[in-house]
Amino acid sequence: MTLFAVMFVGQIVIVLLRYVMGIGFLELQDAVIYAFACLVVLTIPLAMRNDRHVRVDVLREGQSPRARRLTDRAGHLVFTLPVFLLVAMDAWPLVSASWAIREGSLETGGLPGLFLVKSAVLVMCVLVILQALADLFAGSADDAG
Repeated sequence: MTLFAVMFVGQIVIVLLRYVMGIGFLELQDAVIYAFACLVVLTIPLAMRNDRHVRVDVLREGQSPRARRLTDRAGHLVFTLPVFLLVAMDAWPLVSASWAIREGSLETGGLPGLFLVKSAVLVMCVLVILQALADLFAGSADDAG
């Protein structure tokens, strides 16, 4: 919610400064972009934890709770874990290189710390993988019988 507030207020201030006062504020523009990137990337594990992620429920409609659980587990094994492992493996060299040079904004005079924003991709991957593993190994009353 804090990132959303930063984005919302920041964007309003940017528009007012630029179009009412004729002032450009590059650091604030970068802050809004960084907040948006983190908001998008870090809500993925949260959505997965709360079971609010997007899925195709055509198959799940007629399934029993046990069959739904098995379908979810198969989805984690076949899709979630491999995809997020590949994303993490692909992002690692980019994030590592970004940290090595302490990458900042692409704009002259922009905010430093772009390497921290890029690190959010790896954090997202780790959190999603951990959540998928927790879902895989979590027992339920439906699995007992």
